Amino acid sequence: MSAHDRRQGGRPGARTPKDPSYLRGLFDRAARYYDSVNQTTSLGQVGTWRQEVVWAASLHPNDRVLDAFSGPGGLAAEAVPQLGPGAQLVLADLSPEMLHQARRRLGPILAAEGQYRPCVDYVVGDLLRDDLGLGEFDAVFLGWALRYVDDVDSALARMRTFVKTGGTIVVLEFTRPPKVSWATPAHLYFRYVLPQIGSALAGDRELHEYLTESAAKFLTAPQLLRSIQNAGFDLDKYSTHLDGLVTIAAATAK
Repeated sequence: MSAHDRRQGGRPGARTPKDPSYLRGLFDRAARYYDSVNQTTSLGQVGTWRQEVVWAASLHPNDRVLDAFSGPGGLAAEAVPQLGPGAQLVLADLSPEMLHQARRRLGPILAAEGQYRPCVDYVVGDLLRDDLGLGEFDAVFLGWALRYVDDVDSALARMRTFVKTGGTIVVLEFTRPPKVSWATPAHLYFRYVLPQIGSALAGDRELHEYLTESAAKFLTAPQLLRSIQNAGFDLDKYSTHLDGLVTIAAATAK
């Protein structure tokens, strides 16, 4: 049975990405290895990209910040030093195990901030489907999330509901480089080799098949930027890395 068959309900009781339990189970199993895989497969660049995301958000000490689909809290960890005791940082993810890893990651950072640390909340839930009562935020981080959705435009429109008018969203995402590019080997690496590494570390063949399929659907950088604008944002700034393989875009909610 192929991954495509499973995704389309090819056998009784099959899970698909449209069923939140599919991704919850997938990433609960992968949570312990997520950061190490990111570091290895990005050749150590993921930390630099996270720093760029936080810089692009232009945070203020008292902001409300949402790390959407936070995973183990890499972006949130970069944001904590920019926020003061009047700020609120919310990490939301479908996977309880990812948020467990985020708590472990942020614990020492928050302790070091002492009385100057922001209020941090961890919310388990589906940001695209559930009413989590989160309200609006001054800044929203959306890192490595769009590759896991079926409809990017709908997902970004949903993210718009979490951003105050005049607030900022910063998207960090893999994108598809031009057909003829020096980055083509890197794209093939991310599409075929990365899933093998990730699934091997996690001992999970299903993860390999899912990552391979999701990588095949990457948007190009111009397509991603248009989708952000169509969702109700004015594009402020963006950058691409590895000749278009990674895109970071900051936009203001209209």
